[in-house]
Amino acid sequence: MIRKKIVICGGHLTPALALIEEIEKKKNIEIIFFGRKIATEGSSNYSAEYRIISAKKIKFFTLVAGRIQRKFTKYTLTSLVKIPIGFIQSFLYLLLLRPNLIVSFGGYLSTPVIFCGWLLGIESITHEQAIIPGFATKANSLFVKKVFVSWKETAKFFDSRKVEVVGNLVRQSIFQKHPKSSQITAFLKRSKNLIFIAGGNQGSHFLNNLIFHSLDLFKEYFLLHQVGTANFKGDYQRAQEIKNKNYMSCDYIDPDDFGAIASKAKAVICRSGANTVWELALLSKPAILIPLPLSSGNEQLENARILERAGFAKVSSQSKLSTKELTSKIKDIFNNYKNYRKKAHTFSKILQKDANFKVSAYIDHLLGYSERENPGIYAGGENESREAKEENTTAFRQ
Repeated sequence: MIRKKIVICGGHLTPALALIEEIEKKKNIEIIFFGRKIATEGSSNYSAEYRIISAKKIKFFTLVAGRIQRKFTKYTLTSLVKIPIGFIQSFLYLLLLRPNLIVSFGGYLSTPVIFCGWLLGIESITHEQAIIPGFATKANSLFVKKVFVSWKETAKFFDSRKVEVVGNLVRQSIFQKHPKSSQITAFLKRSKNLIFIAGGNQGSHFLNNLIFHSLDLFKEYFLLHQVGTANFKGDYQRAQEIKNKNYMSCDYIDPDDFGAIASKAKAVICRSGANTVWELALLSKPAILIPLPLSSGNEQLENARILERAGFAKVSSQSKLSTKELTSKIKDIFNNYKNYRKKAHTFSKILQKDANFKVSAYIDHLLGYSERENPGIYAGGENESREAKEENTTAFRQ
C-alpha cells in the first residue's frame, strides 16, 4: 500500500485535531502540520498547536506568516513584512515535501499554503467553522477542490459546485467524563455549581481581567479558569496569585481534560469562536458569550446569536459588560437552569454529527484509496455503507 502525505494547516486547531484523530487510524497516510510556534505577536510562549502537535510526534513546520491587522498596533508593520515571508516559506516547504493533499482550517496562516499548493499543482480542501466565513477561507475557496462548511447558512458564500454542509469536526475527547490531570480531577470532585471560564488557547485579556475583578463569585460558585497561553500582561501569574479553594486556573487545558470539565460545568463563560459555539451546542451547555469585537465580519457575534436564538445562551457586549451584569446573568442561568438545559438539548438534536467521517472519507477518495484499503469509507455522501454510517453515528451520540 502506497503511503501518502497530507499537510494540515490553518488557525483553527480544534477541528484539525478531530481530523487528525480520524487519519491516525489509518496506516497509509503521513500527517505534516504547518503552523505557528509562538502563541501570538509579542509573546514568548509556545502556541497550543505547537505543544499538541509536537507531543503527538507529528512533523511540525513553523510558518512566519503575517496578516493585515484590523487595528494599528506596534506589530502592524512587522506583520505586513511577514506576509511575503509566509508565501516563500510555504512554497519551499511544499516543494521539498511534495504532499499529495493540503487540508486547511482557515486563518491567515492557511492562505499562503493553499495558494502555493495551487501553484505547484497540489490539490487542497478547506473547512469553514463559522457561520460567516473569514477572509482567508473566502480567498482559499478560489483554489481548493472542495469547501466543507458547518452551517447551511454559510453555503451561500461559496461556489455551489464546491460547497458541502457537513457540520463541524469534533474531538472524541469532548465526550470523555474522566480527566487525565490529577489536579483537575481533584478540583472537579469537590466542585459545586462549577463555572468554566474558557479564554481559548491564546486566552482573552478582557475575560481574564473581568474574572479578576469578580472575586465575589467565589462565594457561591466554583470557577475553573483557562487563562490562555499568550499570558498577555502577566495574566497567568496574576491568576496563580489567587488563593481560594473555589478557584483553579491554568494557562492551557489538555484536550483529554476538556470533556470532563465541560461535563461537570453547569455554565460556561467564553468568547464565541465557531468551534466553541459548536461544542457548547453539541454538549447542551448554557453559556454567557462575549463576542470578540474585532472578529472578521462580526463573525463571533453572529456565532453567538445562533445559541442566543436557541434560548440557552446570553450574549454580552464587551464594551458594556460589567461585574454586576455578569453576576446577574449567571444568577439567571442558575435560577432557570432546567429551562436553559431543555432548550440546549433540543437544539443539540438538530446538529449534523458526522463531519469527521465525511471529511475523512472524502480525503480517502481524493487520495485514491479503495474500500478494501480503508474499510468503511465512501466516495460520496450517498454511497456510505450502512455499517459505516451506524458506527459513525454511534461515535457521536451523547
